[in-house]
Amino acid sequence: MRLLIAMMKHETNTFSPVPTPLARFGTGPGPLYGEAAIAAYRGTGSGFGAYLDIALREKAEIVLPIAAGAPPSRPVDDAAFEHIAGHICEAVAKGRFDGILLDLHGAMVTETYEDGEGELLRRIRALDPVTPIAVAYDMHANLYPAMIENATVVSGYRSYPHIDTYETAKRAGDILVRAIRGEAKPAMAWGNVPMLPHVMRQGVGRPPQPRAAGALRGDDRRGRADRQPLHRLPMPISRMPGCRR
Repeated sequence: MRLLIAMMKHETNTFSPVPTPLARFGTGPGPLYGEAAIAAYRGTGSGFGAYLDIALREKAEIVLPIAAGAPPSRPVDDAAFEHIAGHICEAVAKGRFDGILLDLHGAMVTETYEDGEGELLRRIRALDPVTPIAVAYDMHANLYPAMIENATVVSGYRSYPHIDTYETAKRAGDILVRAIRGEAKPAMAWGNVPMLPHVMRQGVGRPPQPRAAGALRGDDRRGRADRQPLHRLPMPISRMPGCRR
């Protein structure tokens, strides 16, 4: 099995004055690449760590073009986005992958694109229309059609504070592996409702989250592979208002 694993994560706040150049994407001078990224994330409780553990379990060959994550700030510089997306797409273009595993946020806005993740996925699908793609999103993802239509499996955090980043990516990755083996044919349905829960009311200990969590546990018992409500992040100015689900 040959897997492409990559990260592009940024929770954009369009009101923020803080710039978002490429150097912001990382704990040092910028993103990590290849073996350096594997060494940094393997064995961690992150979503990226879950993807690496799945690859290890499956004895898969790993191609890791880039791991780029930045703290919240203003829209991502176009040069930074093109660098990150370019590295991922360059690897995709070389082909021969059984699956693609992406650790994204879901609320990235760039200087040019309102839907950064959807633009990345659109480019990937233009290069490779068939290889299955799994995506792990933050609970505060702002879902656009391109973020769903260009993926095979989508999963999102169920907790706030986010303590299930590993479990989220593991769900997405495990479903993708089953699809690669021919054991599952993932089908997705999504929609949105006209509501925007306040961020201080999204914790698991306050309504409406406990009720939603109970419904999710019921779905798991009924054999559905994955389901979750995703609460829109209110900070990015967007043409897609309302809570995403």
